[in-house]
Amino acid sequence: MSKESFQKYINDQHDALLKTIDLFRTLLPHVKNNASVHSGEEGRFIELALMQFLREKLPQGIGAGSGFVIDVDSGWNSRQIDILLYDAATYAPLMKYGDAVVLPVQSVIAAISVKRTLYASQLENEISALSAIGARAGGRGYPKPYLTLVAFDSETDKVLTMKDKVYSAIESFYKPRIDIKARKHLYSWNEMLDSVIVFDRFLVKGDNLAADSVNKVNKYLWTGGKDVNRNIYIQHLLKGIHRAWYDQRRGNKPDEHILAFPKGDMQTAGKLQFCILDRKYVWDKFK
Repeated sequence: MSKESFQKYINDQHDALLKTIDLFRTLLPHVKNNASVHSGEEGRFIELALMQFLREKLPQGIGAGSGFVIDVDSGWNSRQIDILLYDAATYAPLMKYGDAVVLPVQSVIAAISVKRTLYASQLENEISALSAIGARAGGRGYPKPYLTLVAFDSETDKVLTMKDKVYSAIESFYKPRIDIKARKHLYSWNEMLDSVIVFDRFLVKGDNLAADSVNKVNKYLWTGGKDVNRNIYIQHLLKGIHRAWYDQRRGNKPDEHILAFPKGDMQTAGKLQFCILDRKYVWDKFK
């Protein structure tokens, strides 16, 4: 199969996913608004649709569910996360009932927040919930979980405006923190958001660049794609998950040749410094 044929196949998968996402709103439309009769249930339907889509695309060793992450050592637990992917080949969930799971932090491959429509006002809360999982997973000898926010629409059709709002929220959240002794601290890479993907609009992704041992930089890139390049959204989502799964620290052989990205310009959204790659950290003694 050529790269072009593979990209066409993913384009078809992209179209099928978006048709599935719209089914709830098509069958149960709101009489006045471009919405469903029950936004909460529509949101749950979309989460399950994306979860099922990923189950069909990922290795059998990766489990999928919705729920919570627990760090038994510290007694910490996450907020509810829409989609959690975990190492089912090595770890059993602490609790599982249908699609609901409670997972040990060591098992997490990816934490995914899902939105039908992304609003800028939601970003800080979502980044905080995902970053907290990355913080607890670091410093244990396991790879950083893939931390991403996925949406299927945004509050504005203006791509550049929404992209700027997304990066501004990332930049604001990861600004240096000041502890109770007035010392400045940077975040670690394992805490940083990996991507925000808004299907058929744009994506913003981190590209870890360690310039030297002192100044480490997470460079955030962005791009948009429609028409023949609309496969970029699924491919970047899968690439992030693959990065955490195909890692030697999980006993898996790295493989960089599973996907075939289209040609396209990734532009720089901004750069954020971080202090270290992986570190177990709790921000409980900071202002």
